[in-house]
Amino acid sequence: MISIRRSRTIVLPILLFSLIWLVFRGHLRWLHHPFTTAINGTSADEVPPSPFQSGLIEFWDTTSRALVEAKPDCSLPTDPIEAPLNEFASLKKGFDFRPDLLKISQQDVDKMRDAHARFVAQIPELAQKLPYATGTQGIVVAASGALLPVFLVSLKMLRRTGSTLPVEVFMESKNNYEKEICEIVLPPMNATCMIFSEILEAVPHRLKMSRYQLKALALGFSSFDDVLLLDADNLPVEQPENLLNSEPYLSKGFVSWPDYWANTASPKFYEISMQPVPPTSERAASEAGQLLLSKGKHASLLLLILYYNYYGPNHYYKLLSQSPAGERDRETDKETYLAAAMSLNASFHTVTTNIETLGYTQVHDNRFKGAGMVQHNPEDDYSKNILHNKEIKEVRPSFLHANTYRLDASEMHEIFNSEIRSQRMWGGTKGMIGKFGRDVEKQVWAETLYTGCHLEHAFSAWVNKTHVCKKIGRVYKFLYN
Repeated sequence: MISIRRSRTIVLPILLFSLIWLVFRGHLRWLHHPFTTAINGTSADEVPPSPFQSGLIEFWDTTSRALVEAKPDCSLPTDPIEAPLNEFASLKKGFDFRPDLLKISQQDVDKMRDAHARFVAQIPELAQKLPYATGTQGIVVAASGALLPVFLVSLKMLRRTGSTLPVEVFMESKNNYEKEICEIVLPPMNATCMIFSEILEAVPHRLKMSRYQLKALALGFSSFDDVLLLDADNLPVEQPENLLNSEPYLSKGFVSWPDYWANTASPKFYEISMQPVPPTSERAASEAGQLLLSKGKHASLLLLILYYNYYGPNHYYKLLSQSPAGERDRETDKETYLAAAMSLNASFHTVTTNIETLGYTQVHDNRFKGAGMVQHNPEDDYSKNILHNKEIKEVRPSFLHANTYRLDASEMHEIFNSEIRSQRMWGGTKGMIGKFGRDVEKQVWAETLYTGCHLEHAFSAWVNKTHVCKKIGRVYKFLYN
């Protein structure tokens, strides 16, 4: 009898522990491997979708239908326009000049307003279907092809900060899937490859989205609750966990960062979205190389972001930028996030600390050349500039966006020799250490060297590139002996 009781005493806890572990392991699998298509070489072996993927397909089925049904029944003019570029930092308070350059008839404005209202009316129902793992945090990047080597440098710089956040990198289709990178290189760094087409092609309305639109789609398709959406060429210089676990993100649920310029959205956008036209001096244009968003707080906002981006190339990108002179690439997703928040009167914080430009002096004309943008810590910014905390003397840096030269080992040696002319691209070592507490540029060159030498034959974008390791090695040796 004693031995039977002892057996029960031992066996029951073991059975209970085993059951709990199986459930927990299933949750982890669902969380970290939300997409379940196994891809071998060029063929794909379809397996049953995960619970998350099934929920995402259901969400996209209803959302894609709603997007199609709310199509603006008009076209915007294609004539080139030139909204003036005003540096936001130099604007006087109360400056209220907003150019109205898009020649849209009142009839077309009314059509766009009606379509906008139809979609907004459906948002509460659509938002309830948005799947994500409650309470999770992670980083989302849209990168494939030529951007994949760049993303890997960014990922390795992220891990240098000590961050352990999981990363989901979205690729356009199965043709973009890179087996060695996705199955061998990324998993040890807690990064997972996702494929847009697995969802886009699983529903009747097979909507086509590309380029800048894919960032908004990655935000929507990610499994995380609290998301840092990051460009592939953007380098975190502090642990992003700090940003997701502090104010103003905790209360606002959405944080954006500024561009250099004043916002140049057309007054007609505000008429279409039925909101007052804000003064130009209210806030700067957006720089969307990074943003923070809580799906728990802002599922509705995410839906309108998807709407503005799906109809971005032919409608909202032009409305929100008016093609500023010499800045055609400003017709992108960059203004859609904050515009959606304003349209829905959602809570947000826009960092007010200006971008700091890093660069070098050009050899041929002795002029400064910008090569990187420093974006700042929202907690410090909020405390110093909104709460007026006098103890905050300087706002710490959070990101270094390498927006001028692509950190691609197969290209950087040519850029170094022809444009940068054998010097550091972001300034001297002393200034770098003073700003970031470490020599970020040296670390970037080291990670670019690692990528070029250890993964020289791994990227499809480098198939026709030769001697990548040897060439980038010469640059590193010249700079750092």
